[in-house]
Parts: sequence; structure tokens; C-alpha cells
Amino acid sequence: MTPGEARSSLIQITQDTAALLDVVGWERHGDATVGPCGDGVNWAYVESAPVPDSAPLDDAKTVADYWESLRITVRINTEKSPVVFGSGGPVTAISFGAGPNTYNIAGTSACAPGDFRSILRDGITD
Repeated sequence: MTPGEARSSLIQITQDTAALLDVVGWERHGDATVGPCGDGVNWAYVESAPVPDSAPLDDAKTVADYWESLRITVRINTEKSPVVFGSGGPVTAISFGAGPNTYNIAGTSACAPGDFRSILRDGITD
């Protein structure tokens, strides 16, 4: 996987996750940001939306089912507002938080071979 593919994959998973939910007003929090990892780079990306008038636990289960279909290992924490944590497959980590005031999807892509400093300087070249 190239750095560009890792970035695109994370953004696509985040947007596809948001599209599964009956939620209006998803907003991204800036562009995906690059960071160093192992012998390469990964990307962080976040989107959030106002909490809808739906069942947050049902939405968390919908998200978990989708991520499992992508070979992401998931666990759901329901101690307070539901949160789905995921790792593996096409991501290093991803989470979906269902409240209390916002829905939030935040992730870090899988690590891809690449030079962190040159991507910061020149951008993605693939």
C-alpha cells in the first residue's frame, strides 16, 4: 500500500461509515494529517456530526458490523455513550463515539512505506 492509498482508504472508510447512519451534518476536521510510523507514514482523519434522534447503541452496532466486514477487529464499550473501537485490517485504529453531544469517527490509517519528511515537504506523490 502506498501512502496515498493509505490516506484514501482511511477517508473512504470514514465516509462510508458516516453514510451508513441516518445522520445529517457530518463535517470533517481538516484534511487528513500525516505522521511517522515504523518505517513509513500513516494518516489521521476525523469527522463529526450532531447526535441524531436515533438509537446510539443501534448505530454503534451498525458501525461495528460494517467494520468487521472490512476485517477490522471491534469492541463496543457501553459504559456511558456507546463507543466502537476498531483495529487491524486497513487501519491501525478507528473509533466511533455516539454522544453525548456529537457523533465522532476518528481513525489512523495502516502504516505505509514512505518518507515522512518528504511527504510533509512535497505532499503525496503517488
